[in-house]
Parts: sequence; C-alpha cells; structure tokens
Amino acid sequence: MQNFKKQAGVAAADLVQNGMGVGLGTGSTVFFALERLAERTKNEGLKFFGVSTSFSTTLICRNFGIELKDSSAVRHLDIAIDGTDEIDPNLNLIKGRGAAHLLEKIVASLADKFIVVADTSKQVKNLGEKVAVPLEILPAALGLAANKVEKAGGEFEVRIAGTCKDGPVISDSGNIIADAKFGIIKDPKTLSHLLDEIPGIVGHGLFVGLAKEAFIAGANGVSHI
Repeated sequence: MQNFKKQAGVAAADLVQNGMGVGLGTGSTVFFALERLAERTKNEGLKFFGVSTSFSTTLICRNFGIELKDSSAVRHLDIAIDGTDEIDPNLNLIKGRGAAHLLEKIVASLADKFIVVADTSKQVKNLGEKVAVPLEILPAALGLAANKVEKAGGEFEVRIAGTCKDGPVISDSGNIIADAKFGIIKDPKTLSHLLDEIPGIVGHGLFVGLAKEAFIAGANGVSHI
C-alpha cells in the first residue's frame, strides 16, 4: 500500500508547473507529494512556491528546501494537494484528525484546483461512517459550541492530547480541538452550514464542494477520480 500511496502523491505532484503557487497539505500520502516536488526542483529546475497547512508540513518543507510563503500574504493559489480522513463519491470530505483542518480549508479555498490524495481505506458511501467531524473552537465558546452541537443531534467531545501532553489538543492557531459525532451524514452541505453558523466555531472538518480531483491508492494501483 505504501508504494501505491507514493504513486498517488507523485501523480498529484506532477501536476505542478513552473511559476505555480501550491497549497501543501498534511499527512503520509502528502509526504510523497512533497518528496516528489523536492525531487523535481532539484532535477528539473521546477520553480514554485508553497503554502503550508501545518507546522509539521513546514518542517518537512524546510528539510526538502521547498520555498514557502505565509498564507496571510497570498491571495491565490493554482492548486492545493492534501489528504483526507473520509471521502464520499461526490468528493466531499471529512478532514482534521491531525487538527489542521482550519488552515487546510483556508489553503484549499485559495486554490483554483484542490486535489485529494488518499488510499482506499478513506473511501465511504456517506461521510460520518468512520470518523467524527473535527471542530476548532475559540476557548471562550466551548460551552456554547457543545450545547449547539448536541441540540443538532451530535455527540460533542473535547479531544484530549494523551500521553504527550496534559489537557486538550490545541491547534497551530491556539484554539481547542473537539470532535462532533453525527453518525451517517446524509446531507453534508446542510450540516456544514449549521456548523458555520455557531459562534466561536472557527473551523470544522466538513469540506463540501471544495475538492475537484482525487488520486486514490489501492491494492490494484492508483485511480484518478
């Protein structure tokens, strides 16, 4: 599977052309795209700039020598490449197990074309089959967000960091990460709008209508959707 994930990452990276601005996502499949972009820069003289979606990706880009710009200084990207936690047949996504979904959505929204790289384990018939919807919440709005999510039928839980850190998971932007479990999501667009309207939720992991293409790695190779 690792070889096929590499093929998916390489296929997406090969879409990058000279002079492009490229959103650079987070995750194991995206790593192969970053590796390929570094290889093309060295061997082909490819010139582009990237916008990172997380500090972990920034560290990888520094190691590979990939030029980065801050998202706050960029108004437009040509493409963005990122992974996902779930993907449905309409290319709607749930993202955010890595707690980077707010910055990932900003970067994806900057791009003319948002490309997903993943493996077949992330494919679902309906969103919500395997994972909850991650939320990024201002600390002052934690109680309000919990109340609104539960009234909407969701199970709300603050994500705890575990053995590496006491207390909740904190995003790169300094906000609290929580998860809202809604079960099978038949209408992701409506749920997305509902979460958008809750004051203090500054980002959620439903990516509806943003992805344009996907490279999916499986036992038989890579499919292009």
